[in-house]
Amino acid sequence: MANPQREQLQGKGDQLIGGAKGALGRATDDERTQAEGEAQQEEGKAREAVGSAREKLSDAADDLKRTVTGD
Repeated sequence: MANPQREQLQGKGDQLIGGAKGALGRATDDERTQAEGEAQQEEGKAREAVGSAREKLSDAADDLKRTVTGD
């Protein structure tokens, strides 16, 4: 399983790059580049959300483990 923080960071990076690519596409009137940028930005949002969910799930599992074992 991927590191949740790494996945969140990669998602943020995809959002940043996608936003720049989308802006470049709009500025140059290149619909394909704009669409690719917007898609990459959305993929980044999804990746970041998955990383966040994995982190919360891991934290909850750790809490449950501590509760059960008394640690």
